[in-house]
Amino acid sequence: MNIPSTVFITGTDTNVGKTLVTALLGLRLQSMGVRVGAMKPWASGCEIVEGELVFDDAIFLRDTLKLHDDMNLICPIRYAEPLAPLVAARRTNESRDVMTPFRDALREMQKRYDVVLVEGVGGLCVPITQNENGEIITCEDVANELECPVVVVARRTLGTINHTTMTCRTPLKSPTHFAGIVWCNATPVDDNDIAAQTSAQVVEEMTGLKTLGNVPYLESLEHRVLVDAAERFLWWPK
Repeated sequence: MNIPSTVFITGTDTNVGKTLVTALLGLRLQSMGVRVGAMKPWASGCEIVEGELVFDDAIFLRDTLKLHDDMNLICPIRYAEPLAPLVAARRTNESRDVMTPFRDALREMQKRYDVVLVEGVGGLCVPITQNENGEIITCEDVANELECPVVVVARRTLGTINHTTMTCRTPLKSPTHFAGIVWCNATPVDDNDIAAQTSAQVVEEMTGLKTLGNVPYLESLEHRVLVDAAERFLWWPK
């Protein structure tokens, strides 16, 4: 079973279902006997609970995969405003180094697990931070640094052909590569909608990438429902 030590999960946009797909992929791997860790390194739109920034998606990943890691490993960088991390940091006049905590947390997670799923923020072009040379670091840069396969999460709605093909044409550096696309109904989608029926095939033809899963809208996120969905609607990795 050839499974990479790190997988980066990105999306064509925000709110396309990246966290759900990350959790389902983790459950699928766990069912195969793989020790799986998950990270949401940079999170914005966090709530303040008892004086601490808390991010629901990171908690969802932790609880779904039954992880016992400290939240500072799963989600080391957190912001209150629902903005790109770079913008959120600038609005608070924050200039801290956010790459070193990420790298330190990832190294620790890699010691603990066979594979670590790293969920990005929004899409590949979302700005994370700015280095000492003034260069903006994006999710694409992070994926390239990790030199790992990238899973793209996309919608099955009108407009997704453009969004998905543009994402999958991002020039990743070798040996980073696109593993394929998971189509996710983060919100209800009419299965009779022609765009929903045809988009995946067209995107496959235009990008050469394969579909790795078709996740329907899940009305319940109970653990048993998620386990069943992971087995039924994802077919990667083999």
